[in-house]
Amino acid sequence: MSRFASVDLDLLRAFVAVASHVSFNDAAIELSVSASALTRRIKRLEDSLDVMLFERTTRSVALTASGDLLLPRAQAVLRDLEAALEVVSAATRIRTGQLTIACIPTVAKFMLPKIVGSYHRRRPEVRLRLIEADLATVVQRVTNGDAEFGIAFLVNDSPELALDELLVDPYVLACPADHPLAANAHVSWPELRPWPLIVSGTSSGNRRMLDAALRDIDWRPDRLIEIEHLTTSLGLVEAGLGISIIPRCAVPRDANSRIAIRPLVGPTVARTIGLIRRRDVALSPIARDFRLALRRMAPFDPTVLREPG
Repeated sequence: MSRFASVDLDLLRAFVAVASHVSFNDAAIELSVSASALTRRIKRLEDSLDVMLFERTTRSVALTASGDLLLPRAQAVLRDLEAALEVVSAATRIRTGQLTIACIPTVAKFMLPKIVGSYHRRRPEVRLRLIEADLATVVQRVTNGDAEFGIAFLVNDSPELALDELLVDPYVLACPADHPLAANAHVSWPELRPWPLIVSGTSSGNRRMLDAALRDIDWRPDRLIEIEHLTTSLGLVEAGLGISIIPRCAVPRDANSRIAIRPLVGPTVARTIGLIRRRDVALSPIARDFRLALRRMAPFDPTVLREPG
């Protein structure tokens, strides 16, 4: 057994505190112990090392040469221990806890199941709370701190929020498979004018995105059917009630043969889906881990913005 086995962390902390304050009373207050208990700790340390660490008088405390030699090494031991404990604590926080995510409906329905499923298999001990809401509510939940981050897009730049880009999601035309526009490889915006259009209401993020991007183009038909939820539009298109503009990620993987999906060009308009977070708040270890999973499964790919040749 080491001859210094009796030297523990409490003794080192006591020594560093007294050396830092040059006062037994102030050190005792910092460590929340009595002055007599602190004196006993210093005496035990000195006895274990068989040296005097402090020169004491009724009015002053000063380090001896041995104390000067020990101080930087004791401080390094305590710093290294603190750093090691923080690493272990951070790793534990990654593995356990709850993460609250707010996301827009199209992401929640068509993208998130695969991502959440993959993440849950890898981190089953993490509890995920998903808030499905419109864009304005997602932004508000993140701003208020109700959700650690959102998965959505931003119509306008915000000084409070940052967007970590995940993927570019272009808007496409959805029309009945026997519609005249379905015969085209791609469709320009003015070609939509003769046909009844199923479109999100003016308060929706997608509608605001389209209106901002296409304000200089005369493309919108007079005959509109406004809907509350974007996912409703495909049912109305299938019923032959009109055509619709939807983000590409909202196209079901099992889209049936009664609906045709065509690129919209001249220009290509897209929303950038990303992780929305507050600039002034650092993500938790769990959130950072989930963000990494998101980036692996939905890489940012600007090539989808290219016009068809």
